[in-house]
Amino acid sequence: MQSIILSQPMSNLIHIKGTSRILGSYTLEPRPGLYRNITTLRKTKGGWYNNVGLRNPGVNKFNKKAIVSLAGFSVNHFMSMLEIISGNPNIEGVEFNISCPNADIVHINSEVLNLANQLFDTVIVKVPHRLYLNSLIEIADMGECILHISNSEKTYRGALSGLSLVDVNLRSIYDLKAVRPDLKVIGGGGIYSVDILREYQAAGADYFSLSTVLFNPHKTYKILKWSFKNQEASEDQQA
Repeated sequence: MQSIILSQPMSNLIHIKGTSRILGSYTLEPRPGLYRNITTLRKTKGGWYNNVGLRNPGVNKFNKKAIVSLAGFSVNHFMSMLEIISGNPNIEGVEFNISCPNADIVHINSEVLNLANQLFDTVIVKVPHRLYLNSLIEIADMGECILHISNSEKTYRGALSGLSLVDVNLRSIYDLKAVRPDLKVIGGGGIYSVDILREYQAAGADYFSLSTVLFNPHKTYKILKWSFKNQEASEDQQA
């Protein structure tokens, strides 16, 4: 997995060489209305609202080379989806979305994580915004996984992404890494500049997810340019 990850919903529309991509989230049954990826996005100060609500053609239609994000309305849904995608050569890993602000999805358990680790090298859990430290540790203790901190925030106007997520996410990552430095973390939410990415890095994030910043090609270019250059320098030092 690359250090820069394109995350949904924008990752469903954009692919950039040198990054990894998480697509979805996919459910067991189709949820029509993919147009909502665009039509429900509303700009606000420092971010975006959306009411996409897991619109997708169903997991059995997944055919792109990427990490697939799964959302279940029961634990059995997660198990069934893992069985469906097992053996699919396009899938580079799986992310469990347990935190969609616009749909009543459920949590996972150790059985789901254990099966996922048998099937895939990369297993991610995307957690809710403002999740307490002990809850983050409980998820990590269920089985090997990368924690994606965090999903957008639930509000009465829909799911909120952007700069308002940054401070809480930084504190969550810092506190988690202080007690569990062994855990791998994807930091995401409001990465609109190199400076913010570096704040996530300083807090302890190992990977960085981009989504609504992709609306701004100039900001995206500056982030990617810095990240790719920084990665090359790190590889040269290791060599």
